[in-house]
Amino acid sequence: MTCLVPCLALGSAACRTKKDGAPPTAEDAAADAARSEDTPAAKEAPPSAACAPLEAAAVAPLATCSASVVKTPVPEIVDEGRSLAPFFDRLAALERGTATRPLRVAIYGDSNLTSDFLPGHLRRVLQARYGDAGHGWVSLSKPWGSYRHEDVVHAGFWPMFKLYAPTTHLAGDKQYGFANMAAESNEIGASAWAATTKDAKAKVGQSVARFELHYLKQPRGGSFTVQIDRKDVRAIETRAPAFEAGIETFEVDDGPHELRCVVRGDGKVRLFGTSLDRTGEGGDKPGIQIDSLGAGALNYERLTWVAKETRRAQLARRAYDLVVIWLGMNVMFVPPNREHAKEFIAELRTALPSLPILVLGPGDTVKKGETKSDPRIVAVSKQMREVAAEAGTAFWDFREAMGGDGSIIGFTKRGLTGRDHIHFGPEGSRLMGDRLLCSLSSAFAAHAREHPNAGCAATDAGAP
Repeated sequence: MTCLVPCLALGSAACRTKKDGAPPTAEDAAADAARSEDTPAAKEAPPSAACAPLEAAAVAPLATCSASVVKTPVPEIVDEGRSLAPFFDRLAALERGTATRPLRVAIYGDSNLTSDFLPGHLRRVLQARYGDAGHGWVSLSKPWGSYRHEDVVHAGFWPMFKLYAPTTHLAGDKQYGFANMAAESNEIGASAWAATTKDAKAKVGQSVARFELHYLKQPRGGSFTVQIDRKDVRAIETRAPAFEAGIETFEVDDGPHELRCVVRGDGKVRLFGTSLDRTGEGGDKPGIQIDSLGAGALNYERLTWVAKETRRAQLARRAYDLVVIWLGMNVMFVPPNREHAKEFIAELRTALPSLPILVLGPGDTVKKGETKSDPRIVAVSKQMREVAAEAGTAFWDFREAMGGDGSIIGFTKRGLTGRDHIHFGPEGSRLMGDRLLCSLSSAFAAHAREHPNAGCAATDAGAP
């Protein structure tokens, strides 16, 4: 029997059966524990917990996984190498109050993420539990009409810009930035901006205490003015001997604010985006931040078409504690995927060594007029599971979480996806977001049982 995350927390007895086929008993577990005390590893183990184990409420499920739509159980996260342990340690530190900086998560995806529906739901749930560390990343570009963010204002004079993306709007220099889109202009007055939400009912997104602005330094680059709340605060020169990531920060009083970039017309200015950051809700806890990095038509091959040095510098600055990768239909059309996927995973870890990564398999889809899953999507799901194992990352089967073979049909009939059997609407995204949260909660609870010291002493170096 292969031990997945929950199994690891129950000890070796839980991962085996007796010779007569009966399940292990509590006495078996106790015997295993006693034997383990005599092993060299046990003798070298650290002393008893430096603080009390997390209470049950601290590891309670983050969401309720209703069986009213999807009848099958939520699949567990496959992580035999325990690669998510550093992320769970940081999560435990947030629960204990020992963390001194926000926990930051990035979610890479294709058109299903350009709407921010699924990340937006995760952001609201996690920030309600752990504290609002700010909305996170917003690209200052709009290559597709579907690109938007929940609980934030994002706009620009887009006809005045040339919009770039490695999938649909190619740039010869490959300078798209780590979020895979950019906007460039040399027209006087061309502007792009991001601001806190104007929805007074929004539970998150109403405050920012710092903007982190990313742009491109380049030969023959021009300058632009940064405005905070429509007042000029800084002129930025982008001319440089070579391509380089430019990063500027702007501190503001915690509250509603807007950051606007205005091109001055003396050369090309390429904008990547900005992050809306906070120290945590009310300043009393660091909180959590979800960066939604969706790009239309994205696949693993196109992720290798991005200039590496610029992307690495930006990723290092964002200092993620977890990166989730969820790519769907576009992967199905561009074989082979294995080496492209492994190359991108290696790129992430070059920028952020030992980075925990969770690969999600693609969602389900069917060919027109059929009721069974498209064989190509089944093959991609299997391949991504294999890639995750080979690359030492965790894996979650999104298609199985939907209900498995042909499950997209039920989603579409209920209005949870478009009739294209590909794109999730708000309700479908929330449903699948909850199922992902249930699996993460299960894995976190297992980690906390296995490591009662988790979060006792936070290691918070790295993020600004």
